[in-house]
Order: sequence, then structure tokens, then C-alpha cells
Amino acid sequence: MLEEHEELLKVGLFDPPADFTDRIMEGIAVLPLPDFPPHHPHHGRERIQWLALVGAALLGVAQLAAFMFGIWSATSAA
Repeated sequence: MLEEHEELLKVGLFDPPADFTDRIMEGIAVLPLPDFPPHHPHHGRERIQWLALVGAALLGVAQLAAFMFGIWSATSAA
């Protein structure tokens, strides 16, 4: 539908009034601003950091368990 309007404006069959833009902008200025909830840009980053910390801790515990198993198996083999 917007393409049809654009074609009409290009052809020149329809000319908007001279004060059209001013009237529209005045109408927009009267409208209340939308009340958006506060956006925390670091909220998603904090989740990713916590996930990375938990993942690193799990890998560290797995490495420690493997190291302890290696020491245990080497000392109890005799």
C-alpha cells in the first residue's frame, strides 16, 4: 500500500497540504511518551559472566579430580 502512495506522489496527482508536516509534528508532540521499563544493558552480560565462571569452576574441579586420581593411582600401585 505504501508503494501505491509513493507512486501517486511521484505522478503529482496528489499534493499534500503545505502545513501537513507541521500539523503532524504538532500532533506527535502532544502525545505522551511511552513508559518503557528501565533497560539494563549489563544484565545480559552479567548472566554470561556468571555462566563462564560456573563453567570454568566445573572444568577446574574436573582437572583437580583427574590430578588427584593420578596421584592416588600412582601411590597405591605398589
